[in-house]
Amino acid sequence: MFAVMAMTSCGNKTKESNVRPDSAASDADSTVVNEVSDTLYTVEAVEKQVNAVYDYWNGLREHYDENKPSVDDLFGSKEWQRVREEVAAIDRECECGGFFDFGDEGPLDPWTYDCYEGYVSANDIQVNLQPDSTAEVRFLVKDAVTIKGIPMRWLMQVEDGRWRVANIFFVKDDNFDILMNMRAYADDSKSNETPPVTNLSDYAE
Repeated sequence: MFAVMAMTSCGNKTKESNVRPDSAASDADSTVVNEVSDTLYTVEAVEKQVNAVYDYWNGLREHYDENKPSVDDLFGSKEWQRVREEVAAIDRECECGGFFDFGDEGPLDPWTYDCYEGYVSANDIQVNLQPDSTAEVRFLVKDAVTIKGIPMRWLMQVEDGRWRVANIFFVKDDNFDILMNMRAYADDSKSNETPPVTNLSDYAE
């Protein structure tokens, strides 16, 4: 298919959201952190956090501040952050382009695929709550050019009193499991002097 590289390209703002770019970061910080338990385990709370991810990313893109946490740090689970950083460390040392380098197709972003024109938003969000404090979320990520949207699938979990993203799947690429394949990429690098160039087809199920 393509090859994959570790940089974040595009952020998102939902259709219903009225958050301006300059206020997105502060709003995202307060989205569900202070939710009480009886309102946290609801479809509405999950939807709100999905929207907050893209509001925050759009805010960072509009007013970048290196002192603010990344989308991964603010919204990813601890395990997602750990593996993401491990992959980023490998990519900093290699000349292979990195895990998220898709060659001629350009870099893909785990949060927004290749959407980056204007505002990016999560649309038609569908939440399936699970009894173990997790949720499966499906939606279409859109920007000013990608009108039909790109299907995304997230697995989310409650961690430290808030909903966080535990894994991301590229649905259009045979449900490419990003977390599983980042782990495989990291394992490969440990057994090779230089990590291999990553292709979706190399790791797809």
